[in-house]
Amino acid sequence: MKLSSLLPAARELPQVNIPTWIPGAGTVNDMLEWPDGAPRPKMNLSSLLMVGVDEAVLVGLGLASRLRLPTPGFRARCAEEMEDALEFYRSKGWVDNPRGYHQTPPEMEKVSFKREKSTGVHYEHMTFESGYIPHLGETGRSRWLGYKANHTAHCWVLRHSGPQRPWLINIHGYRMGLPYLDLPFFRAQELHEKKGLNILQYVLPLHGPRKIGPTSGDGVLSPGYVNLIHTEAQAMFELRRIIAWLRREGAPEIGVHGISLGGYTTALLSGLESGLACAIAGVPAVNLVRAARRLGQRNLLYFMDNIGMPWDDIETMTHVISPRALKPKVAHKRRYIYAGVLDRLARPEDPLDLWEHWGQPKITWYQGNHVTFPWEKTVSAFINDAIDESFTELNKTQVAT
Repeated sequence: MKLSSLLPAARELPQVNIPTWIPGAGTVNDMLEWPDGAPRPKMNLSSLLMVGVDEAVLVGLGLASRLRLPTPGFRARCAEEMEDALEFYRSKGWVDNPRGYHQTPPEMEKVSFKREKSTGVHYEHMTFESGYIPHLGETGRSRWLGYKANHTAHCWVLRHSGPQRPWLINIHGYRMGLPYLDLPFFRAQELHEKKGLNILQYVLPLHGPRKIGPTSGDGVLSPGYVNLIHTEAQAMFELRRIIAWLRREGAPEIGVHGISLGGYTTALLSGLESGLACAIAGVPAVNLVRAARRLGQRNLLYFMDNIGMPWDDIETMTHVISPRALKPKVAHKRRYIYAGVLDRLARPEDPLDLWEHWGQPKITWYQGNHVTFPWEKTVSAFINDAIDESFTELNKTQVAT
């Protein structure tokens, strides 16, 4: 007997409002105020548990995002730094022209590979010198360059011998960047073996072996949100170097697939890099400032996240790395989005915002939260279809083999 048979039948959420004095009313009311364009979630005990998991993760991420408890002096320095960054970006014209903020990377001179194994999967650990340096005079430049481990870029690679195959670049989410998480979450071995793809799992700055704190991702959201800008700017710099290198090596096609923060990164990359076979944005949190603001509105985190700068100014400052600030260069038919209707991190309005910005491409919704997509058959089928539709050279390779 399946557990689901013992649970109450799933029902769509009613259009009502819960009194705010009831514990948890804020969460419920958020879900009752459903955006147009997204299917309404069907609620039962299992659904409520998934919502609870995401809510707990939200609080945990908010607490863990701080390398230290912010004192009033620390908050004042964060606000001053962000004000300086905003003034700098405005003076350069990058708030109005975010494309000009992103540097064109040089060719990679040296790439190293080392054979490794994780959870039964054999892969190559690829490394190269990042080469990314923030702009002269840019806020946080000295601090960022002081992150020595972050100067080396890392990737987990699964590639076939013989003639070049199409490549799929996977970009992990916040707090990931470790092979035992990245490889299974993206079904890397399955897509490598069954689809015949070469797979490259890119590790975001400050994650995995690039971390600067006790855990992967420490420092991305602290101090303030200047580090977030450098994280995405460096990711763009390195990913474009990787793509150029793959093309020089003879890659016939290159696609990109990202989840959560990686979905954000995928969307941003699609506005800078042309000629991609596809851009698949999974559970994309495309408005990170809005997500952080929701965290700040929680009583538990309010005193920690009240950093003394208006949220509108923070959003303007981060415009230089906003996926919605750039016109996508990936063909419309090669843009794909999947999202969870119960997702409390990348809430439905986030993938909907990207869907609208991308011209309403193919999108699929699943009845799950932020972390259940690897086990959703609809998501696996959607990704398989996206790959089959996008990689025209892959079909030729499969016929040849």
